[in-house]
Amino acid sequence: MGKKKTGNNKSRKSSRRMLAGFVAGIVVVLSGVYVATKPPVVPVAPATGDLIEIRPVLSPALFTGKVAQAYKVAAEIPKVLDAQFCYCYCKKEKGHKNLLTCFTSRHGSKCETCINEALYAHELYKQGKTIDEIVVAVDRKFYRPYRKSTSSL
Repeated sequence: MGKKKTGNNKSRKSSRRMLAGFVAGIVVVLSGVYVATKPPVVPVAPATGDLIEIRPVLSPALFTGKVAQAYKVAAEIPKVLDAQFCYCYCKKEKGHKNLLTCFTSRHGSKCETCINEALYAHELYKQGKTIDEIVVAVDRKFYRPYRKSTSSL
């Protein structure tokens, strides 16, 4: 009554194996391409370490509000601020080394530019940005042409 065609079943099994092998080969190739072209994971650089500015940051307890927060940030992520140019141009006018220098004296407490740069850099750091990415973002946001200051901060 019902003779099974054994040749046909073998052919189907063979076709399925070939298809499975073909699909597996494609998966292997695509995986290799993905691994080869995936951008490397760049960890956020540590916020502390060797610094250009070696003087200590003043205690945030000396200040209140936004100013105290900026001094706290300077103490938490000195390496990030040490890499920043300060756009109040205190480097030219006061001989500061970088943004971190502003927080080793009371200068940072009187300068809205220094405070805002520090807080913005900290915000970016908390988002997982690298120091290089933070430098670029701060430069974009705060850059303005230099003009000699008429105030003495």
